[in-house]
Amino acid sequence: MTTFDAAAGKPAGRGIAVPAWLRVTGKVLLQLFLVYLVLLIIEASLGRWTPEYLTGRSLWHFWFSRMLAPMVMLGVFAAFARLLPAGAMMAASLLFVGTLSSIKRSSTGEPFQVSDLFLAGQSVHLLSYVHWYHWVLGAAIIPAAVWYAWNLRFRWWSLPLALLCVGLLSTYRFEPVSKWIHDNAYWIGIENLTFSQAESERMNGLGTHLYFSMAGLRLKTYTQAEVKQALEALNAPPPKPVAAAGPVPDVYIILGEAWWRDPNDPQSPLDQLKQAGFTESMAVSPVYGGTTPNAEFEVLTGIPVKTFQDGIIPYQHYVQYITDGARSLPHLMAEKGYAATAFHNFTRRFWLRDQIYPKLGFGHFVSMDEMNLTIQPNDWPTDEGLYKSVLDRAGGDKPQFNFIVTVQTHGPYEADPSDAEGHEGVHDYRTRLDGAAHALAGFKRELDAKGRPYVLVLFGDHLPGLRLHQWKNGMKSESDPRLHQIPLLIASNGHETQSLAADMHGRPLYCLSPLVLDWIGQPVPDRYLNFVDSKCREAEDPVLRPAEAVIQNQLFAQDPQ
Repeated sequence: MTTFDAAAGKPAGRGIAVPAWLRVTGKVLLQLFLVYLVLLIIEASLGRWTPEYLTGRSLWHFWFSRMLAPMVMLGVFAAFARLLPAGAMMAASLLFVGTLSSIKRSSTGEPFQVSDLFLAGQSVHLLSYVHWYHWVLGAAIIPAAVWYAWNLRFRWWSLPLALLCVGLLSTYRFEPVSKWIHDNAYWIGIENLTFSQAESERMNGLGTHLYFSMAGLRLKTYTQAEVKQALEALNAPPPKPVAAAGPVPDVYIILGEAWWRDPNDPQSPLDQLKQAGFTESMAVSPVYGGTTPNAEFEVLTGIPVKTFQDGIIPYQHYVQYITDGARSLPHLMAEKGYAATAFHNFTRRFWLRDQIYPKLGFGHFVSMDEMNLTIQPNDWPTDEGLYKSVLDRAGGDKPQFNFIVTVQTHGPYEADPSDAEGHEGVHDYRTRLDGAAHALAGFKRELDAKGRPYVLVLFGDHLPGLRLHQWKNGMKSESDPRLHQIPLLIASNGHETQSLAADMHGRPLYCLSPLVLDWIGQPVPDRYLNFVDSKCREAEDPVLRPAEAVIQNQLFAQDPQ
């Protein structure tokens, strides 16, 4: 004790007292920094932010801009528990969702979206992509949830804080916010990469990617007058004349799962189909490596998927909005006297088809439960049983419209010793494509034997997810148009096929329905589809983006105009 301290009356051995509020603030800031550091490490790990990836990039975008969304998410948990258990819960949640996203990317090439919560029932079909370390990472949420629940506490500010954070996480739903982020992306360092959600997730981090995916639905209800004005603005030509009286053909449109003519395969399995009487053309899919329903949606509705915000899957986002009056191909065919049936050699719920198909106008939906199928080692059925099911139900007084969705060539594709390095999975894919093409050729022979007039069109929904193989063969850019070029195979016992092959060559899949209807001499009195028909004949890429009022009329109206 110094003389000065004694004179001042201070007790021996005591320093300056630290105010309680300062000690609490320091403790909270230290805990917040620790939680932030853990979340940053998890975001970097999930985003694969390697030193090579970070080279040449502004690092503050990673440690600041791309951490804002995760920290706001932390606020939701911290509103009801102390910071450390809230941080543990947030960290475990990121690991859990990041694990789901990794599994989904392996399956479809697309990352997890908030809207995937509506498809939880499909998760069992992704089990073949789950490895032991996925289970370990996902299981971390259990002890974190127990700790968080043990430390729950409610304050007067808990609910307002949680609501504020949820509100902030929902702001990307508003056009001014999304536009501001897009316009200022060059300096704030975050941007929704509409051309690739997988790359967007990696660049922005999982938390910011989930923020973008919360955009959800932004539907406006238009008046009848606004819809009429939008339809009249299309300047659609009148429908072409119906074919002369005579038997109308049965129509078979087949979705070939991941069918692709590999330009580096001199003896493609598809060559056998030319020998079987098919004419081959090329069309353009809106998706790569997965998200089959978006390709399917374009064919059945004639509406470009790119009209919607990136990441939207109409089958899941709009299932509650699509009405029984939708101006879709099955409905239009039914109006012409066709019996419309959908066939799929997998579960009815896959991509919510059990809900979507009836709304689109299919009178019946036959799934794997009603088929005798051969299951491959990867748990995906072959296509022979699918075609047999179609043939068993063929016939009747009405002409048939059958939409057939195959899965024999569904990924993943197993590596084989015969695969060259960097081309793993090619042998497996090629073997399964050969089997699927053989089954299709057999299906055509059976149709020929039945003698009923028919037309058959198969389209590939997307390229197989053999990205490294394609990259090594020159398709290095994600914007390479070859990554969206899919085969179109056409056959008929009464209609020449070259004209449709020429009309569809290089066209988007949304051109298929109106062009097929014209080809068989059964055009429909639908202003929008007649407009699509004319535009698809004018250019290979019509770049159609119909107005929202038009889409409302085609999909969401009870009594479309």
